[in-house]
Amino acid sequence: MVKIRLQRTGKRNDPRYRVVVTDSRTPRDGKVIDILGYLNPKREGEWKLDLEKYEYWVSRGAQPTARVKALVKLAKKQTTQAIT
Repeated sequence: MVKIRLQRTGKRNDPRYRVVVTDSRTPRDGKVIDILGYLNPKREGEWKLDLEKYEYWVSRGAQPTARVKALVKLAKKQTTQAIT
């Protein structure tokens, strides 16, 4: 099964994450199929998510994790506020 999940990067005590598409059997920091965005939890507002790629992979059957679903919800909310 293909999953959309977070991949940890960064240094010790300074986590950063990538939103990636990967096979569910691979390790957390293993081989990825596609990179959809990034997240820096230590800095407020420093994150990016490509919603078009996300929708493409979900239409192909990829299952997002709960954390990624929350990020997508937030990203969609921000884009609709920017439009209005």
